[in-house]
Amino acid sequence: MRYLPTIELTPQVRLLLARGALHLQPGQWVRDGERGIGRFLRADARTGTPHVSWVRPEDRFEDAAKRFGRACQKGFIGKYARRYDGVKQARAMGRDPFPFTGMREPVRGTIPF
Repeated sequence: MRYLPTIELTPQVRLLLARGALHLQPGQWVRDGERGIGRFLRADARTGTPHVSWVRPEDRFEDAAKRFGRACQKGFIGKYARRYDGVKQARAMGRDPFPFTGMREPVRGTIPF
């Protein structure tokens, strides 16, 4: 695996990510002055907001790695990106995109009480 240096998320770097002038790899370590260290997921194309899986102070490495893996699966990032086409087609046809996993799509909207 290649060495990818830890990137400091300064306002200039955030601006470059937002404009698309800088691309980081999913899983690359990033550091923010107030939040600490985390692993980069993606940058939102519309708003330019970088999405990061932050490492919590009480976490072991295994816990942080599992959280990053779940975030990649839910966001179709990295090696899970190719699954999005099938989910997108299933949603368009009104079928369950996860028929065999027991997973359900998140409910959008308000929940009446």
